[in-house]
Amino acid sequence: MTTLLEITKYLESIAPRELVVRGMENRVEIGPQTDSEKANTTVNRLLIATYPSARVITKASQNRANLLVTYRPLFPFAIDRLSGLDLVRVRLLAKNYISSYLIGSGWLCTRDGLNDALVEALGLTRTGDFMTEGDFGNIVAIGRTCKSPVSKNHSGFVNFIAEKLNLDTVLFTGDLDDEVGGVLVIAGNSIDMPEIINAKNQDLKTLVTGELSPDIRLLANEEGISTLELGAFVTEEPGMKRLRDVISLEFPELKVEFSDSSNLTRALRPYKDDMA
Repeated sequence: MTTLLEITKYLESIAPRELVVRGMENRVEIGPQTDSEKANTTVNRLLIATYPSARVITKASQNRANLLVTYRPLFPFAIDRLSGLDLVRVRLLAKNYISSYLIGSGWLCTRDGLNDALVEALGLTRTGDFMTEGDFGNIVAIGRTCKSPVSKNHSGFVNFIAEKLNLDTVLFTGDLDDEVGGVLVIAGNSIDMPEIINAKNQDLKTLVTGELSPDIRLLANEEGISTLELGAFVTEEPGMKRLRDVISLEFPELKVEFSDSSNLTRALRPYKDDMA
């Protein structure tokens, strides 16, 4: 018999609190909060997902999962009331006695976590860690510095990355004819101004990530950094699949499944001028 306390203690050990950035601290979002309550809660089936969407939560209830583990939170910010889709999701979790656990950005920064899984999936060679200040005043490795296995300009590099992850679309900002030098890889949407400035100071000219806010994208371009945005959830999926495998090995008695959170957006080029 495996308890919720055992699982959360293990998840805290592989994604330590001291590695947290951007306020994404690991925690039980829905379910028992005290250690005694967790110790009395049995878990026999888990569902792993990047984001707790309505579809993912429905799948958890249909599969009779006891625990949903995600990288992105149900509630990024504190709220004082529930309504709309939030209320539907929480009701579905509570009604089916499903606890929801946020593994948080400790899994992004830790060795063999989200970033390393992405680097491996992209076929890049890690050359070092990219450091930034964590939420608790310590320095954490928010990204990985890499080199491309072959010498390419950005046009070829974009095609290389898209092929590795089977992507139809990559959002690129920069000059496609520029040669690719040092590459910075940071999964998800965790990049802010300090990372762009530090990348510039370290002469990293290419950034591979999930999503950038418009102002950070503009800043990167002004600092001479070419950016490849692979889309929401795309860069986090390899690491969450790895988490499924890690939990399965640690708790072989549990049934552990993965539910993808596919990026549904496609970039389309208007064709009306071609038809004129």
